[in-house]
Amino acid sequence: MKILHIGDVAGVPQNIAQAQRELGYKSDVLSYKKHPFRYKTDFCYPITSKFPYNYIKMFFIFLKFVKKYDVYHFHSGTILPKGIDLVLWRILNKKTIVHHHGSELRFKGEKYLYSRFANKILVSTPDLLEWSPKGIWLPNPADTREYKFTEFNYQTHKLRILHAPSSREIKGTEYVVQAIDKLKKDGYDVEFILLENVPHDEVIRQLRIADIVVDWINPSFGIYGVFSIEAMCMGKPVLCFIKKDLVDKYYTNLPILNTYPEFMYENLTKLIENPEERAKFGVKSRKYVEEVHDSRVVIKKLIEMYNNN
Repeated sequence: MKILHIGDVAGVPQNIAQAQRELGYKSDVLSYKKHPFRYKTDFCYPITSKFPYNYIKMFFIFLKFVKKYDVYHFHSGTILPKGIDLVLWRILNKKTIVHHHGSELRFKGEKYLYSRFANKILVSTPDLLEWSPKGIWLPNPADTREYKFTEFNYQTHKLRILHAPSSREIKGTEYVVQAIDKLKKDGYDVEFILLENVPHDEVIRQLRIADIVVDWINPSFGIYGVFSIEAMCMGKPVLCFIKKDLVDKYYTNLPILNTYPEFMYENLTKLIENPEERAKFGVKSRKYVEEVHDSRVVIKKLIEMYNNN
C-alpha cells in the first residue's frame, strides 16, 4: 500500500507517515506551505498565489502524484474547495481519508462532499465529533521512543513552568500569565518560560527541562493537544481545561490536571508545593500516552481503517 498525506498540521502527518514506513508501507507527506514550526515534509511546494490561482496550482501539482499512491490522506481539507476533488478520486478508484484537526470543522460542520465521497472521516480531538456525525476519533500519535521519559528531579533548580501557545487567544494565555504574575507576587520562586513562534526542536528542548507544563486553558475549547501529548510522554505534569462533557469521551484515567481558568493559580500552587504529586502525575502521564497515543498503537488502527474500505 502506498500512502500520501496531504497537509502539515502540528507534525501529525509526519508522525503518522513515519510509523507507517516502519510497518513497511510507502508513506510520504506533501505540503503547500512551510510550517512556522519547521516540521519537515517529503514534498513541499509553497503556494503564495491568491484565489483562485492557488487552488489551480495546488491541483496541478497534486496530479504529479496521483498514479504513485493508492491512499490519499487529507489533513484539514482537500485540494479543491468544498471537497470537489473527492468526486474525481472516487472515479479513479482511490481511497480517500479526510482528517480534521480543528478550525476547518469546529463550529462550522461537515461538508456534504466529504460525507458523500470520502472513504473515512477522522478527527484528531473528540470535541470535533459534534460537527462530524460520521467522524471517528483517531488519537494524535507520538513516538514514545523519541520522547524519552524524564526521571523526576526533586528541584535542584528554580522550578520551571512552560507554556508554548501557537495562538495566545486560542490557548488562553492571558489566564496563564495572570496566574504566574500572582505566583511571583506571592513569593513563589518560579521561572516562567513562554515560547512563541519558535522551531519545534526548541519546544522539545524546553520540554525536557520543564517541571510543569500548561497547555490549553481556553474554556471555549476544553481539549488537550499535541503539545500536551509530547509533555505527558516525557512524564511532565500537564494543566489543561477539559470540558465536562468531553471527559467521558477521552480514555479513562486521563492524567491531566483539569484546570478551569479561575483555578489556574490554585492548581499551580498545589503542584509547586507538592513535588511527590508532580512525580505521580508524570508517571501516570507517560503510561497514558503509551496506551493511547503511541504511534505504533494508533497506526495499526489507522491501517485497519484503510483496509476496511
